[in-house]
Amino acid sequence: MAEISQSMRNIATEALPEPQVRLDKPRFKPSSLILLLPALLLLVALFVYPVGYSIYLGFTNLQLIGPNSVNYRFTGLQNVSFLFSDAIFYRSLWLTLIFVVGSGAIATTLLGLIIAIALQKALPFIRTIVSGLAIVAWTLPPAAIAIIWYAATTQGGVFPVMFGLPHTDLLYDQAMLVVCVANAWSLAGLATIIFSAALRNVPSEMLEAAMLENASAYQRLSRLTIPILKPTILTSALLMTLLSFGNFTLIYLMTQGGPAGDTNILPVYSYLQGFQFKKLGYAALLGNVIVLVSGVLGVAYVWMAQSRRK
Repeated sequence: MAEISQSMRNIATEALPEPQVRLDKPRFKPSSLILLLPALLLLVALFVYPVGYSIYLGFTNLQLIGPNSVNYRFTGLQNVSFLFSDAIFYRSLWLTLIFVVGSGAIATTLLGLIIAIALQKALPFIRTIVSGLAIVAWTLPPAAIAIIWYAATTQGGVFPVMFGLPHTDLLYDQAMLVVCVANAWSLAGLATIIFSAALRNVPSEMLEAAMLENASAYQRLSRLTIPILKPTILTSALLMTLLSFGNFTLIYLMTQGGPAGDTNILPVYSYLQGFQFKKLGYAALLGNVIVLVSGVLGVAYVWMAQSRRK
C-alpha cells in the first residue's frame, strides 16, 4: 500500500510542469526617457509652467495698468487675506455652485436623459428632427446662444409674450434662472448623444423578461435602466460640470454678472477684477480658486463612481 502511494506521488510529481523562468523583458527602460523627452518638454512648457506662473501671480500685487503693471512684487498672503474677507467672493462661490452643479451637472444630465429615453419610443422622423435640433443647440457658439436667450427673455421677447407679460423683463427679474436654463439648453444636446449611445447597451432581454413579469414602465426604468446607466450618469455629470465652468461667455454677454451681482459667478468675478478693476493679481488668485473648486468636484465624482463599484 505504501509502495502504491509512493508511486502515485511520483506520477503526480512528474505530471506537474517544471517551473519556468519568465522570458518577458522589463517593462521600463531608462533609455525610453529619451523618446519621452519631447512630450515632457511640451507638457512643462504648455501646462506646468503656465499653471505654476498663474499660481505665483495670485500672490503678487500685479495690476493691469499703473506702476504695479511692470514692477509688481510678491506680497505673500495679502490677496488670500483679502479673499477671506471678501463678501462678494462668498456670494460668487455660492452662485457658481448653483450654476455649475444645479444647471450643469443636475439639470443638463436630467434633461439629456429624459430626451434620450423619449426618443427611443418616438417615430423615426421625429427622432431625427429632435436629435438634429439638440445637436444644433449644442454646436451653436456661446455668443449666438447668449443673443438668442437675451432676445427671448427681455421685455417684448418670446417668453414674456408667451406668459402674457409682454412688458416684463424676465432676464432682469430672474437673471440666475434664465442663465441656468440657457446653459442647460445649450448642453442638453451633448447629454442626449451620450445617453442615446448608453441606452443601446441596455440588454433588451432583461427588458423583455421584465415585461413578461408584468413590470410597469416606471419599474423597468427605475430598477433596470437607471442602475445600468449609473456610470454614464456620473460621467455626464462630471463633463457637464467642467463645461459649465468654462461657459463664461454665455453669462457675460447676457448679464455681465448683473443685475446687482445676481449672476456674478467666479469666472465672471475673476474677469471683472482683472480687466475692470485692474487687479490682475487678485484675479489670478480667483482663477486658482476656480481650478481648486473644479478639482474638488472632479474628485467627488470619481469617489462616487468608485464607491458605486465597491
